[in-house]
Amino acid sequence: LHVFWRSMLGTINKLLDTLNSQFESPENKKRLSCWQGDQPGIRAETQWHGVPNYAVSDFRPMPVTVECQDKIWQEKLGLDFKRYFVDPDYYLEYYLRMRLAKFKLFSDDTPLTRDIPVCFGVTHEAGLMGQEIHLDHGEEPAFSNTPCVSDSYDFDVPIDFSDNPFLKMAVPFYERIRNLVGNEFNVIFPIWYRGPQGVALYTRGFQEFSLDLYFQSAFADRLLRYITDTAKAYWTWRADYLEEPIGKGDLFNDDIPLMSPEMYEQRFLPFEQEMVDFYGGVYYWHSCGDTTKHISSISKLRDVELLDLGVSILDKKPALEALTNPEQAVELRVFAQPYVQECSEEQAKRYLLKMLAECSQKGLTRYVVRSSGMSIVFGADEDIRRLARWVDIAREAQNEVDQP
Repeated sequence: LHVFWRSMLGTINKLLDTLNSQFESPENKKRLSCWQGDQPGIRAETQWHGVPNYAVSDFRPMPVTVECQDKIWQEKLGLDFKRYFVDPDYYLEYYLRMRLAKFKLFSDDTPLTRDIPVCFGVTHEAGLMGQEIHLDHGEEPAFSNTPCVSDSYDFDVPIDFSDNPFLKMAVPFYERIRNLVGNEFNVIFPIWYRGPQGVALYTRGFQEFSLDLYFQSAFADRLLRYITDTAKAYWTWRADYLEEPIGKGDLFNDDIPLMSPEMYEQRFLPFEQEMVDFYGGVYYWHSCGDTTKHISSISKLRDVELLDLGVSILDKKPALEALTNPEQAVELRVFAQPYVQECSEEQAKRYLLKMLAECSQKGLTRYVVRSSGMSIVFGADEDIRRLARWVDIAREAQNEVDQP
C-alpha cells in the first residue's frame, strides 16, 4: 500500500512539474495574452471562461476556446468516476492529466493556470442545503430522487455551516489537495455559483417547484428568498474559513428556459441582481438552455462581465439582436455534436461564418468563439481529432468574415 501511495505522489509531483514548465512556455504566454489579466478564468468549475482583453476594432481575431465533457477523458485517459469525486489524490492527478492533455491536443486559446478548483459538479449548492447526493456511482455527481425541501420545510432555521455534512466531506478533500500542491498553486474551495432558480429545482424537485410557482406562489418566493440568503451566508462563511474577501462570483442558470421570460423577469431576476450586487459583479452568466426569449431580460442585469449564449441557442441571430448592449462581452458557445462532430468541415465553417457575420452586424465588440458540450460520438480519438480541426476552421472563418 505504501508503495502504491508513493507511486501516486510521484506521479502527481511529475504532473505538477510539467504544468509549471508548460505554464512558463511561449505557447502558454501567447494564450494568456488573449485574456484580461485581472480576471481568473478558472473559478467555480473546471472549465475556462475568460474575457478578451482586446476588441474587434483591434483587427485581431477574437479568442477561440474548446472544452470536452469528462466522458471524453474517461475513454481517452482512463478516468474512473467512481474514484474521481471521492479520492482527493486521484482527483488532483486526473485534473492535472486532463488540463495537460487538453493543452497538448488543442491549439485553442485556453491557457494553463496554476488554479485547481475543487468542484463536485451540479451537486454543490443542493448538497449544502441537505440534498442527498451521489459521488461514487460511476457517473457525474447526481442527486437523490427525493427532494430535501418538503411542504413543511422550516425556512426559519438557517443552514449551520459549522456542522454541515457536505462540508464535512468537502473541507478535508480541499485541505488534502492543498497540502499536496503547496503554496505555488491556487486551490479553489467550492464556490456557490448556481442561481436561485436552479437550486430551488434541485432541492424541491423540478415538477414540484414548477407547480409551486403557480399554486403555492408564497412558498416558492419564500424558498427563493431562503436560497438567496443561504448563498450569501455560505459566501460569508467561506470568506471567514479561507481568510479572504468575498469576490466576484458566477451565475449558472441552466434551467431558466423552463420559465417564461415574464416569469423570469418578475420572479427570478430580482434575486439574481441581489446576488450580483452582493458579489460586486459577476464574471460569467451561464445557461446551457435556449435563453433567446430571455436575453432582453437577462441584459438588464448590471455588472456582468461575460454573458453566455449557450449551446442550445442553435441560431444565435435572434439572441444577438435581443442584446441591449453591443459592448457586452459574449461567449458564443457552439454545440459540438451537430456543428463539430456530425457535420462536414464545409458545414462547420458555413455555420461559423454566419454566426460571425451576425456578430459584425450587431456591432459586437468583444466575444469568444467556443465549442462546448462534446461527448462521445465516434470514439474519443476521432472526436478529439474533429474538435482539434474545428479550432483551425474557426480561425479560418474569422480571417474570412468581414469585420466592422
